[in-house]
Amino acid sequence: MSLPKEHTAETKRLLKKVSKEKIAKWLLEEGYYPEQYVVPPSFKVKKFDLKPRPYFEIDNSVAGQIKFEPEKSELLNISFPKTELTERTFGIIAPKIYHDIVWYLNDNWETILKSLFRASNKIHSYSFPIPITSKSEGELGHLRAGRMIYEYLEMAENDLVAEAYNYKYILKSDIKNFYPSIYTHSIAWAIHTKELIRKKGNRSKYDDYVGLVLDRLFQNSNDGCTNGIAIGPAISDLIAEIILSAVDTECSKVITAKGIDFIGVRFKDDYRFLCHSKQDANFIIKTLQKQMALFNLNLNDSKSQVTELPEGLFREWTAEYQQYSLRYRKKISYKRFESSFRGTLKVDKKFEGTGVVDRFLSELYTKEHELKFNFNEKDLLKAISLLLMLKERRNKSFPQILAIIEKIIEQNATKVKTISKISSAIEKLLNEKLSNIDDCQYDLLWLIYFVKSLNLATISLPKKINSELIKSLKSNRAEFFKPIPADIKIFDTIKKPGNNILLLEHLALFKNEIVE
Repeated sequence: MSLPKEHTAETKRLLKKVSKEKIAKWLLEEGYYPEQYVVPPSFKVKKFDLKPRPYFEIDNSVAGQIKFEPEKSELLNISFPKTELTERTFGIIAPKIYHDIVWYLNDNWETILKSLFRASNKIHSYSFPIPITSKSEGELGHLRAGRMIYEYLEMAENDLVAEAYNYKYILKSDIKNFYPSIYTHSIAWAIHTKELIRKKGNRSKYDDYVGLVLDRLFQNSNDGCTNGIAIGPAISDLIAEIILSAVDTECSKVITAKGIDFIGVRFKDDYRFLCHSKQDANFIIKTLQKQMALFNLNLNDSKSQVTELPEGLFREWTAEYQQYSLRYRKKISYKRFESSFRGTLKVDKKFEGTGVVDRFLSELYTKEHELKFNFNEKDLLKAISLLLMLKERRNKSFPQILAIIEKIIEQNATKVKTISKISSAIEKLLNEKLSNIDDCQYDLLWLIYFVKSLNLATISLPKKINSELIKSLKSNRAEFFKPIPADIKIFDTIKKPGNNILLLEHLALFKNEIVE
């Protein structure tokens, strides 16, 4: 048995050890918001329980008529620039619809499991979104982003490398614009097959086919749109796995019938195949394209490539960054900090879109969230300036940069002059972003939370603000999806300085849990 096949079997085994009630609780509480670098700590689920009945039930009270009409809502979106021309947009789903998606998943959990784990599927997923581990069988942790990083590394740098000696080529490909391209009708196709759902009279049988229910709920979570699902919520990741499991299964059947020996793995929409020849690789990619098209999806031609092994197995930027790494240093001088900073810029320029900036930032502090440096005031202000400029290289790193500055402020709390200069720099940046609120929502969410949680400066916010998330930070209460049911608490107030969670802890990938 190949390592990827063992991985799938172990994932299924561990998942079956966890009760569906615990899974529903995790999806509601830990999975509601996108990953922790998207929104600051105030956007946290405090209470969200699974009800005995859904908010929106299937109506079959009239003989011969089956209706399912959940109320429509719009996604609450938050974006930051991915490149100069594109944005990465995350979505938050209205609580009642989110609850019902979880409710219907929970109520049909055995059907969902069968859709996720298919015996004839030979393409093995390493992106199961629910944090299961053999260290605590039957339980779920709080891991999310950290678990995904671990799974990716297990796939790309362990299992695939260990199996590669049997093959000659590696094929890599991914799906173009995946989450925004998901066709909600394909949810039902994936669970029940397209042929069955399209059979006359079946399209309205909501009480027979949970896929139809999920299709309608995801549509109505996004104002009735059938194209695209929210990026960020854990239920979106679970639905994506269901759809791609169906695609993978059909691909597996076709490739196997051709007599091709291969190992296929997938992390979300990122595919990798080990095979013996370019001809085999070409057949696999064409098969993948054909099956994707049946689900209204398309492969990213510009990112599809076939490489002779062992090239293509490794992330090249990690080797190049190694000479600049601060990972094993307990203390960092300013000179070493600046040298590593400059090296990070070089690697980032050569290998665009990698995680080198995040890696550099994570190496500035210990696992206990203590800084590895204590510069004098002049060097400290230079370091802060460089860190803030680094944000322009990778927008998603901004929360981590603020988290490091927060720790600097804590470390230098008695140095009034230093704190004053840091405050002035942050206030200047905040006012600059406030001059263009609509285009700086992501930065402002983090800056406003940062300043308010530390009482760092006086914030003068305009009376009219379009962003409901920024409004919430201004009023220190939830100003979105109103009215929220009284028994659902999805906002945590900003408290006085010293009583809020440290940003480094909020952003921690592993939260002190052991990951295998």
